[in-house]
Amino acid sequence: MRIVCVLGSDFAGTHCAVLPLGVLLENVAGVYAALIAGATIILPPLKSFGAQYSDLYAQLQKTRATSAILVPEILRTLLAQIAQQGPLPDLKFVAVGGSKVAPALIQKARALGLPVYEGYGLSECASVVSLNVPGQDKPGTTGQLLPHVEIAIEENEIIILNPGFLGYVGEPHSGPYATGDLGNIEKDGFVSITGRKKNVLITSYGRNVSPEWVESVLLAQPEIAQAFVYGDAQPNLSALVVPSKPYADIAHAIERANGTLPDYAQIHDAILTLPFTAQDGTLTGNGRLRRQNILETRIIPEPQRRTS
Repeated sequence: MRIVCVLGSDFAGTHCAVLPLGVLLENVAGVYAALIAGATIILPPLKSFGAQYSDLYAQLQKTRATSAILVPEILRTLLAQIAQQGPLPDLKFVAVGGSKVAPALIQKARALGLPVYEGYGLSECASVVSLNVPGQDKPGTTGQLLPHVEIAIEENEIIILNPGFLGYVGEPHSGPYATGDLGNIEKDGFVSITGRKKNVLITSYGRNVSPEWVESVLLAQPEIAQAFVYGDAQPNLSALVVPSKPYADIAHAIERANGTLPDYAQIHDAILTLPFTAQDGTLTGNGRLRRQNILETRIIPEPQRRTS
């Protein structure tokens, strides 16, 4: 398996499966790759991690896991637990992917002693496409392509030239695969993902903005636990924000985030909301925002919105 060739077997110790096994990322990049590398696999019941992964730290400490795979939402939860309870010295390699990851989140994780490396993958490519690894690491990117993967960039969209699947059931094999992901490949071979083509917001000034980019900047602020950016056909962007703790200074957090964004991508209206969860249909099983569901259930029409 190519991921083992890239990462090597130096990190083959005890892999703790944090994501559900129904998530291909955990199956292929976690369980299968770890087994091939010679690691021991620990499969705790999902309920042992607690509601919203409140007991994740305890499980990783109990199992003495040396590797794990997380999505950004779960990584933020773990960082808060580490900040309160101390480091997890057994962890040697933590892969994070599934959605856009802010470089500041990687930096914070490493400052807390967590060896986090971002990657990018697709089910149609048997999971991992690119990955940062020790010695070949560039925060803010998803790493270099695995040796067998070939891509092209067409109108900012990533095209997989040799996808690892035969096609969808009932449809003919169509050759190169248009991922729907926006990104680029740098001269040094590192891949950057900026957002999803279908999610791009077009403001009334004609500016194209990937909400994932702005959300990653918002989520880099410690006061913000979750964020959803919207504003298609509007002059300015807005955001639904879930505070990381009661009485968090969200206004200050938005101000800091806006200070790093160009004017057309700044948040002009931040509205507090309840947490997004898989149970209420606003998150997928691996923590991605269900954008249409959120638009339909959480966005209050302008005439009805309270301004005080």
